[in-house]
Amino acid sequence: MLQRKIMKNTLQLLEFDSLKETIGRHIQTRYGKETLKSIEPEFNLEKAKKQYEIMLKFFEYFIRWGDIAIDDIYITPIVKSAFDGMLDEKELKKIGDFIGQLTQIREFLTSHEQEVYQYIEFDIPYQLFDEIKKAIDNYGLLKDTATAHLFEIRQNKKATSQNITRILKSIMHSKARDVIMDTAIFLKSSRYTILVKPNYSEYFSGRIIEVARSGGMFVEPDAVYKENSKLEELIAKEEAERKRILQKLTQLVRENAKRLRYNEKKLGFLDLNCAKYAYSKTLPDCEIEYSKKPILFAKNARHPVLATIKETKPVDIDLKSSKNLIITGPNTGGKTVFLKTVGLIALSFYSTIPINAEYLEIGEFDNVFAVIGDQQDIFESLSGFSAKMIAFKKAYSKATDKTLLLLDEIGSGTAADEGEAIAYAIIKNAAKKSIIVATTHYKKLAYTLQNEGFRTAAFEFDIDTLKPTYRLIYDRIGRSYGIEILKTLSVDEKIVFDAEKFLSMNETLISKVEKQLQRQTKIMQQKAIELESTKKRYLELIKNEQAFKEKLTEELNQLKEQKKEEYEKLLDEIKHELKNLLKSKNISKAHKKLNEISKQAQSLFNTEKKEDKPHFIQIGDRVSFNNLEGVVVSIKENKATIEVDGKAIKVDASKLKKIQTKQDKEKKINIFAAKNLKSLELNLIGKRRDEAYYELLRFVDSLSKENVESARIIHGIGNGILKDMVRETLKQLPYVRKFYPAHPSEGGDGATIVEFE
Repeated sequence: MLQRKIMKNTLQLLEFDSLKETIGRHIQTRYGKETLKSIEPEFNLEKAKKQYEIMLKFFEYFIRWGDIAIDDIYITPIVKSAFDGMLDEKELKKIGDFIGQLTQIREFLTSHEQEVYQYIEFDIPYQLFDEIKKAIDNYGLLKDTATAHLFEIRQNKKATSQNITRILKSIMHSKARDVIMDTAIFLKSSRYTILVKPNYSEYFSGRIIEVARSGGMFVEPDAVYKENSKLEELIAKEEAERKRILQKLTQLVRENAKRLRYNEKKLGFLDLNCAKYAYSKTLPDCEIEYSKKPILFAKNARHPVLATIKETKPVDIDLKSSKNLIITGPNTGGKTVFLKTVGLIALSFYSTIPINAEYLEIGEFDNVFAVIGDQQDIFESLSGFSAKMIAFKKAYSKATDKTLLLLDEIGSGTAADEGEAIAYAIIKNAAKKSIIVATTHYKKLAYTLQNEGFRTAAFEFDIDTLKPTYRLIYDRIGRSYGIEILKTLSVDEKIVFDAEKFLSMNETLISKVEKQLQRQTKIMQQKAIELESTKKRYLELIKNEQAFKEKLTEELNQLKEQKKEEYEKLLDEIKHELKNLLKSKNISKAHKKLNEISKQAQSLFNTEKKEDKPHFIQIGDRVSFNNLEGVVVSIKENKATIEVDGKAIKVDASKLKKIQTKQDKEKKINIFAAKNLKSLELNLIGKRRDEAYYELLRFVDSLSKENVESARIIHGIGNGILKDMVRETLKQLPYVRKFYPAHPSEGGDGATIVEFE
């Protein structure tokens, strides 16, 4: 009970409900909302792996075949009402619609892949569905054909009504028309009547059913008395038959109540997976690996709630190289958000929620406890410090070696020296028992723990702009930068001056060393960036050279095979000629022919024209190709893009010949098109949506002016952002005749073929 209470408090501190609300924006039904509400982390690694794999199976299905639109047909209260009384036609229709939707979803899922449907497997009550559809029409009314008896009653009722109408119309057109006040027929007290003047009895006999406000009287003529009585009897029989049918259907609902509730849960599960998929479209693809050890390692992780509200900086979480991590850095620099991100990443996995990270390696945890923020309780007369200590005590008592314990500024709220000592004792002892991530402003504490084997990390602070960068740097201890932050808040300069003076008087050796270390770190970071850039360029050059070598080797092998074939052909000719010459015994002619063959062989092997040795092509080189001259603007693998007269052409790099010239090497690439080509392609993969949009416009506009019939636009499948942009844009362009997905061999739905007018 205590452990569940601590877990509930942790979920609240980590804003787990806010994460669920983010997913809830994509929920379609009340069943999905109820299923989402019940989500809680279940710390069982094997079960979590299985559930996560099932969720990914749904995602794969939705990517291939599209997600599912689910109508919110909520029948829970109707099923409950079935046990309290008879359901009416509208309620039964709703249950029929619910079952019909289950049938449609089942057909949709099983028509493509059976595998996904096995995770839902509706228990569809087909008999109930058939009986409802047989009895209730699309407007929620009882059909005439619900039963043979009802059909007979309604036919008799219709015939009787028509007979009554005929008789009454006949009276209206007789000499009694002088007393008729209205040509309409009125139903009063279940009897058909006509409105007449008080002196009606002079023309026909009948009984007064009701007196009108106008002074007239609603009279039932004796001529329709029997027919009215018969109709009244038929109406009573119809109602009795209606109740019998509805009672029978209600009983069927009661008998299938468990199956309907089961299907409600399955529909909620499906709806939740649809919502998770919609939510995951905003996240990067996350590769997940598992470990039996309680570790957590994530690349480029983001706080899953904050990331949906504003732009956030990704952070790496490393609880693999060390199970204990101490976080330092400035106020508002990201320390608490980092703690919550760590907690939410773990909770997301164990709750089967998509991970907001590019890579995750996670191990077996049995719980996540958090002691975060000011937990002051005025009702219990507890200060923030006391409340935090009690919260820690409860978490510590239930923690194990597989528990992730998140501590935010533990020891704060009391005297600095005592708080630092308490924080040291808590973190040191808790680390012997659990996996610890703790934040602190106590620098001496951080250095002490670092010397004792704890790993440290600090959030960076830009001393030039006096703003946090939210960048986490491992194996570093950071300052709090309280005075620097004070300056950004436009506090009285005298206060800032006195604070700096007091700090300088009490500055320790550690602080001085720390400042020097920060300056050196900044220089090293800049050099690391430059080194990485150089390394990237070097690797690109190696890659291009390797591609060129492979292409050249392939061409040489092809040439070798060609010469071999020619050589074998020549040998066959020699044998044939020698055979013929020997038969003719003409020695002079034989010598002459042998000389010709010798020259032919010499031409083949010795005097073959040597091609110019290919030059190594680089970006900026001026080259020739098919009597065209241009400048190389990009090289990718063995393909080069050259700019000719302001247009770009993609060709094999091996087919280019370098021209030694000093002409301008940096012409701007305008559009990807080329004259005399009938089919071109544009690759947009890896580009931002706005960048891809303008490049698409330039590409299509150029091709529309050239003698081009079609082009292929490669956008990939991914989250569908580029694909949707391409196809929506093509719809609006006047010179596009039509477009359609490429053949599977040309990229399938990851590419679009466009044909021009």
